Amino acid sequence: MENKITIVNQKQEEEDVELVTYLNTKDNKNQYIVYTRNEKQPNGDIVIYISKLIEENKIKKIVEIKDEEEWKNVQTLLKEIANA
Repeated sequence: MENKITIVNQKQEEEDVELVTYLNTKDNKNQYIVYTRNEKQPNGDIVIYISKLIEENKIKKIVEIKDEEEWKNVQTLLKEIANA
């Protein structure tokens, strides 16, 4: 995977990460980003992050998904991709 992008993290710092994919809700109201910093877990798996993607002043920023219902919707989107 070599699809580097720059995001503004929750500390308001620019960070280069590797894009896995974007997810859009069916109504196109929300967009999410699946990305990695290529960190490895002790078992060797790569850590994957999912965040809500918002745009402020033409700068894309990530926001933590805090709402349980929203998180369930994101999980559904991921399952649809996995089953496609």
